[in-house]
Amino acid sequence: MPILYLKMDNVLAFDNFEVSFSYPVKLRKTLIEEENLACRPTFRYKKVNIFIGSNATGKTSLMKCIWSILLFLRNKERNNIDEILNNNGRESTIVMDYAFEYDGEARLRRIIIKCIDGKLLMSSADLVIREWDSYESRVKDLDSFNYEFADYIECINSIEFTHGWNVTLPGTEKGFDAVKILKLDDKDEEKDYFDILNRVLKTLDPSIVDVRKSNDAPDAIVIEHENTGIIIIQSGIRLSEINYLSSGTKYGINLSNVIFSIKYHHNGIYLIDEQLSYVNSDIECSILSTIVSLIGPDEQVFFTTHNDNILELGFPFHSFYFMKKKYSNGKQKIAISCATEVENRNNVPVRSILDNDMLGSAPDVSRIYEIGE
Repeated sequence: MPILYLKMDNVLAFDNFEVSFSYPVKLRKTLIEEENLACRPTFRYKKVNIFIGSNATGKTSLMKCIWSILLFLRNKERNNIDEILNNNGRESTIVMDYAFEYDGEARLRRIIIKCIDGKLLMSSADLVIREWDSYESRVKDLDSFNYEFADYIECINSIEFTHGWNVTLPGTEKGFDAVKILKLDDKDEEKDYFDILNRVLKTLDPSIVDVRKSNDAPDAIVIEHENTGIIIIQSGIRLSEINYLSSGTKYGINLSNVIFSIKYHHNGIYLIDEQLSYVNSDIECSILSTIVSLIGPDEQVFFTTHNDNILELGFPFHSFYFMKKKYSNGKQKIAISCATEVENRNNVPVRSILDNDMLGSAPDVSRIYEIGE
């Protein structure tokens, strides 16, 4: 279920914000394979979307918004979407286009959500993706629809939404400050899961000797540490309650879950937000490269980072987005730009866009320097 387009207005800090996750022209050479629907080679979408920006530029908020929309479509409960809509007397609007398969057909759907004076309205339309279609050509037909709005319940109950996703937000976010240990019935998958845990955690902390399933405590793992001995971590324990391990190593447990899920294609969309802030830059690059190599057909990854070394991994320009805040009409507004807006030649490094601040996304650090004056 790839997402092709998202527009939000008066949603959290997003005003007249829009971003496309499609690209029109097939690349001759790329490190990311099959960036198109498996059954429609000309219908291209970005499998890897990497968001780079300074602090408070909306990266986590964007992940939350995508997640909330997906929850709303699946659970059909208003509270899932109310959490991101602003209650300030202005109309709030969300538009999302996504591709899906129904009854053996590839289809493109647009959902539009509006909140006006506390009343939640909704409209949607979908159409078949033909063999020769691209998103850019087919979306013109969606644009021409006459969208009629009704109470959201009437619309959302007519939408079958069974797609899966995996979201991992920082431990500072509500509901994400605990460790989850996967329970697996398949012995081969369980073996592979612990192999991934061992590889990730030993890379993050070379003093870890072994990571294995606990035979005594349910839903728990045993970490054998060279310096501190045995550490038992049970599913649900808060990150702050885990002793002896570094912050980066703690995050490595849930990150291993994501890698495992991608490897076994358990979900279609992966939202990975600020999971490697405490991790060495080279390790983060190796983990993202591995994630990209594991992405399957019709899957999609959204990844946020502060690590500009990721710009040197050789991914297509269209994979990189730069986020910033700028003043507009007397208030701060989140803006986003794709690297392809200023450059797309393979012989030009993506890093040059950041180093030369070609998209104006560099933070203003003048206030910090003024302290020492």
